[in-house]
Amino acid sequence: MSAFREGLVIGLEANRPTVADPEGKTYRGWIQGRVRHQVGELVVGDRVRYRLEGDEAVVAEVLPRQNRLVRPPLANVTGLFAVFSLHEPRGNRELLDKRLVMAHIHGLQAEVIINKVDLEPDPAPVDAVAAVYRQAGYRVWTVSALYPDSIAPWLASSRQGIWVLTGESGVGKSALIRAAVPEATTLSQSLSRIGRGRQTTRTVRLWPIGSWWLADSPGYTQLQLRVRERRQILEGFPEFAQVRCRYPDCWHLSEPGCEVRAAVEAGHLDPVRYRSYCRLLEEWYVPWE
Repeated sequence: MSAFREGLVIGLEANRPTVADPEGKTYRGWIQGRVRHQVGELVVGDRVRYRLEGDEAVVAEVLPRQNRLVRPPLANVTGLFAVFSLHEPRGNRELLDKRLVMAHIHGLQAEVIINKVDLEPDPAPVDAVAAVYRQAGYRVWTVSALYPDSIAPWLASSRQGIWVLTGESGVGKSALIRAAVPEATTLSQSLSRIGRGRQTTRTVRLWPIGSWWLADSPGYTQLQLRVRERRQILEGFPEFAQVRCRYPDCWHLSEPGCEVRAAVEAGHLDPVRYRSYCRLLEEWYVPWE
């Protein structure tokens, strides 16, 4: 019997996994029955122990997961790219903030991609949105999926692990995947008559991009949370910490003399981000009864 090896599940079709070894060599395979009893189901992103039988990988064990997303079904995610557009469709900044705060709460890294910049004749609006998120500490990429040179810096930048694209329908997630990985089998439909996109990606697949993996998937779409500790929401707006309030436990709501609110009113902090913060406290914070 061959020795056990460790690998990464990068594809799964009809319960048949494709496993990549640390050198990048891939094997089609199958799953031992006891694995289903161990984890319920194998998902893309699982790190596994397997043995080779001929040229097939027999998955015998799933290693402990760092996390597990439901939509898309994906394990051991390191970070997400929050994709946004100013045109076709015009993105919702508060939904963008929700995705970024959700990444923080789940312990994921996050970067912002502003796509379709070729549709904006004046670069000022793009620069203004990019500046807001750079002030908050995020890496921001301004790109057009139609122009390979514009996405090259994003693809070449240093990161590790598994990354997934997330964003509103129509912002160009599938176009970015096709541009980044021409051999990807992502399917997309044109925008509907109301200017929204319809995503038709059917399976999850990981593609190597230098030192990291890009998930070819519909994206991380869960946007409803219940948070017992509201500080988790506050910490999802790190730019607020750049302003020192007179009260160390200030929640920046109605406290007298709040310097964060003053900074918003003075234009030093973005009012949309502040509005997102207030609404998330209302929507997601559920104190213990």
